[in-house]
Amino acid sequence: MIAQETNWFNLFGQYVPEKTTWHALTTVYSIELEVIRSYKFTRTFSTNADKSIIYHHNIYYLPDNQIKEQSWKLERQKCNQPDGVFHPEAENMRAIGFGNETSIWISKTFSHNHNFGSEVFFQQQDWRYSVIPVYEGGNLSRIVTIKENKQHFPTQINEEKITNLSGKWQLKQIKMKPDLKTSNQEFASQEIQNSVFIKTNQNYFLPEKIILNVPSIIPMNQTFEMLVGKQITDNLYKQIKVQYNSSGKLSELTSEVYQLDASR
Repeated sequence: MIAQETNWFNLFGQYVPEKTTWHALTTVYSIELEVIRSYKFTRTFSTNADKSIIYHHNIYYLPDNQIKEQSWKLERQKCNQPDGVFHPEAENMRAIGFGNETSIWISKTFSHNHNFGSEVFFQQQDWRYSVIPVYEGGNLSRIVTIKENKQHFPTQINEEKITNLSGKWQLKQIKMKPDLKTSNQEFASQEIQNSVFIKTNQNYFLPEKIILNVPSIIPMNQTFEMLVGKQITDNLYKQIKVQYNSSGKLSELTSEVYQLDASR
């Protein structure tokens, strides 16, 4: 199976002609991590018989009591590109799935003249969490987190933050280039602290045991990296790192899954 077909399956293989609905609780934070607003919405997906067409429908229940709806149709022949799946909502972005219950909807390029952001997803069975750092003019302006469940709306946000990632961890790593070509590696006895914190970035410790390690200001004409991680359980941590080159083009993505080594 060629890379772009694998990517399509990684993103949409879980969906069937019967509708699957994600019930989402969205929280928007300032860069000081104060809650600006929160609201609920649903994302519903269904397919045709051979999964060559994806039907996507959102309903937003906004804080001002407005209800808004949007619908899209993603056709594999048109949307499934060699550098990822483009969504009709934003054709400069690409959806990429790693096949390990992590995925990302990412901007192909960065420019100080346009708003910039990517949505990183971590799924665990019927639960899914996503994080969106939003930049305006190259400055981090807000952070959005989304907590979703396939059965019901989440009733609350778990305020617990990451406090301890010590110990030795087994690492399964997938590196991917913009053309979707991957290299997989496994490592034993890794310390997460050595790979979570990019020294030139700012750390943001969010509820639901989410960490964001990103530049507060994206430098001009320089390479930069961004990292989003989530501690799924005491023994499981996942993160995605993205790199852009000095021209502002996406250069590499890395998905990492850490399992605590219980033998140590």
